[in-house]
Amino acid sequence: MGKSKILPQILTVLLILCLIMLTACSGGTETSTEQEETSGSEQLVIAACMQGNQSGFIRYMTSGMYEYQKASAPDIQLEVVFADDDPAKQQGQVENFVSQGVDAIILNPVDKVQSAAAVDFAADAGIPIITINTMSDSKNVTAHVGSDDVEAGTLQMERLLSVAPENPRVAYVNAVLGHSAQVFREQGYLEVLEKHPEATLVVQNTADWSGDKALQLVENWIQTYPDGIDVIATHADCILAGVITAVEDAGLAGKILIAGMDCDMTVMEKIKEGVVDNSIWQDGLGQGENALRIAIDAANGEEVSDFLIPFEVCTKDNVDSYIEQAKERDAIAAEYF
Repeated sequence: MGKSKILPQILTVLLILCLIMLTACSGGTETSTEQEETSGSEQLVIAACMQGNQSGFIRYMTSGMYEYQKASAPDIQLEVVFADDDPAKQQGQVENFVSQGVDAIILNPVDKVQSAAAVDFAADAGIPIITINTMSDSKNVTAHVGSDDVEAGTLQMERLLSVAPENPRVAYVNAVLGHSAQVFREQGYLEVLEKHPEATLVVQNTADWSGDKALQLVENWIQTYPDGIDVIATHADCILAGVITAVEDAGLAGKILIAGMDCDMTVMEKIKEGVVDNSIWQDGLGQGENALRIAIDAANGEEVSDFLIPFEVCTKDNVDSYIEQAKERDAIAAEYF
């Protein structure tokens, strides 16, 4: 009889303990969920689709993005890919980022026309797309960060003609045809030449972005035009490298005025030596920093607008100051490439 009375009491105590434990567990789960819901918004993901990482200037822009993330936006996720100068590959990269549902895309278009489909695809998915340095024909670009390439061509050609002999014979080397930098820098050249009828355009051609192709072009021009060429303008310092070699090999260094863009360190040394007349300074780090800043703003639903950084002309008179800036720029890029 004693055992039969004790057993129900034990069962009752155990039941009460189980109920207490269930209640405690239930309360703990609710608290954990509430903490997850109030822990903050999800991490922003910004994707950057760059032309290719062989160009020094592309590396400067990309480094600018990394620097801005490190200093001002450590909580965002930045994913960078390179298209190897292939517009079809870049299209696929954009489509892949759209399928992942990134919050914004920074696009450095390989081709002005072909990039429009990629921009439209992102825009249709409701993803802000910021172009950097080079432009797209699409009207759906959220904002553009860069510099005015017409200004670059204008500044370079005006400088060359201002120091050229009377009735100069002019040649120029294009970048990849259809690239927005090529289109607008050439436009700047032609607008200046139209204002200077005393200057004669002898020849122009494309070397893509290749110093080797530029070397072959200019070697041929020197042989083909016996009356001579006084001025050779180029769309980039990577192209100018081949022109320098051709001019020096022909014994014409300092006799033909040559110029580039981007202020590569080797080119600025040639400016000091008097082999190159000028290069055009473009702030790649600043473009990268501001592209990421604007992409983050756009991803957060803020209204954004274009951001342009002026070009500057580097000559023998001011080259030392640009060399110092370039050392700082190259040191930053070396941390990432």
